[in-house]
Amino acid sequence: MEKTGIKKNFFTIILLSFAGSIIYGLPYFRSYYYDAYQSLYNLTNVQMGLLGSAYGLLGVFSYILGGVLADKFKAKKLLIMSMIATGLGGLLHLVFTDFKALFIIYGLWGFTSLLTFWPALMKIVRIQGTEEEQSRAYGIFEGGRGVFNAAHLAVATAIFGIFEAKALPALGIKGIIIFYSVAPIIVAIIFIFILKEPETIKSGGKAEKVSWSQIVKVLKMPVVWFVVCLMFTSYVFNMSSYYFTPYASNVIGTSAVVAAVLTVLAQYARPFASTIGGFSADRFGKGEIMAGGFFLMAIGMVAVLGASRLSGSVQMVVMVVACIIIYVGMFSNFGLYFSFLTEGGVPLEVSGIAIGVASTFGYLPEVLCPLIAGKTLDVYEGAKGYYIYFTFMLVMAVLGLVLSVIWSRTYGKRYKERMRLEKSAGTDSQK
Repeated sequence: MEKTGIKKNFFTIILLSFAGSIIYGLPYFRSYYYDAYQSLYNLTNVQMGLLGSAYGLLGVFSYILGGVLADKFKAKKLLIMSMIATGLGGLLHLVFTDFKALFIIYGLWGFTSLLTFWPALMKIVRIQGTEEEQSRAYGIFEGGRGVFNAAHLAVATAIFGIFEAKALPALGIKGIIIFYSVAPIIVAIIFIFILKEPETIKSGGKAEKVSWSQIVKVLKMPVVWFVVCLMFTSYVFNMSSYYFTPYASNVIGTSAVVAAVLTVLAQYARPFASTIGGFSADRFGKGEIMAGGFFLMAIGMVAVLGASRLSGSVQMVVMVVACIIIYVGMFSNFGLYFSFLTEGGVPLEVSGIAIGVASTFGYLPEVLCPLIAGKTLDVYEGAKGYYIYFTFMLVMAVLGLVLSVIWSRTYGKRYKERMRLEKSAGTDSQK
């Protein structure tokens, strides 16, 4: 199957980055405006966590089916349909505002942005690069998402700031919902005319036949479950870093604006961390760079836990630096997840299914973390609840570090040897 390489497909990767960024504005924006959103809809911490779990639970159980869809149908149609449906769900959010209705809406977003969107998106990204460019392809994609995230977060923050200055935070939240509802619908319409179906998917003109035997084959691959473990331990941080904001405001005592900046900083670290992580992984090894990411997250968590014991400006400086270190490690890892499938030898023809399986279990923190954090913070009020939950994050970082080292000494070592032999054979044939 012909692959064209990153240079030819760079613009396509950027388009996919934009789509992969804006569609998640609605499911996650509440985390950036935690207190205002919670107050507007009269929600407890547990209910806030349940909204995230409704999104994650239905999404997680949709990943395998989404992987099958990604191997069966044209990805362009799946992406366009997903963005329009997600935007319409946002418009429903403006009309139905009680907790039960919000729970259903977040579940709807779980289907539209995960079932029909994510596996198809990841499969298209994989095709954009050669086998030797997988980490770079995903790294550029994630870096692009970081740039677009920072851009639309700036717009959302400006909308919220305008209304908050007038003592109307509720209108600010509603303005953000309108923005994040209309944007993906507009992007979907633009993609109808601009986005091209990759040649490697179009070729043949017929949808690939996906059988149960292929699904079982993928489920029996040890490499897929190894990737699941790496994803799970790392993704705990993606789903937990939002709690740095209430920790800073409620425990350390910063202003709401400064506390929010701690979370927003993640999107400014993301473009650099993901891109550099991707290029580094192709050069030095995916397991090695992943281990470095986990090491940074562990060091950062130690600093976060110690920040509350400091005082004055030093306390705030340590907290900011710690968050940046965590974000660098977190997003360096985030851009590598699915490139491990190539290094582990998963065939392209079942890559959609493999991505679906890995996502189903690797993204379980989407369901578990909001529930665990919400329950912990409600039962153990104040600093103690945060200390308990942040210690759990530290344990995940250490476990991920160990797993990354094991990968580099097994699958990573075998892949490097195979690449070395193939290059050696190619050189000999040219003599």
